[in-house]
Amino acid sequence: MRRAAFGLLAVLLAGSAAARPPFDPVGRWRMHHTDGSVFFARLAADQSAATDFGGGEHGIWRWEGSGVRILYTDGWDDLLAVDGNGTFSKRGWSPGQDRCGPAENQTVAERLSPDPGPPL
Repeated sequence: MRRAAFGLLAVLLAGSAAARPPFDPVGRWRMHHTDGSVFFARLAADQSAATDFGGGEHGIWRWEGSGVRILYTDGWDDLLAVDGNGTFSKRGWSPGQDRCGPAENQTVAERLSPDPGPPL
């Protein structure tokens, strides 16, 4: 009986470890737009997103595979991912662009703080 309980516990723990996200996206981020200009993004725990690019943009974020898809109300979306070395990247698709095709841009992203800070 103890072995069965221990085996069940081991399976449950292994399953929960496998489901753990590869990184915590909540926080303040530095990213780059298509033209290379820097912008800052705020990803909040309630899965809202905002940037200071242009007049500011708002949207939502969600897990998509091992990355975070950020969907903005202006039609842009970004995919934030981390590689095996802990380096973050941001790929961006413009409004109307085929999301199954290559991204319009790919740049380095940097998590500045785990605290999203005040709204942008």
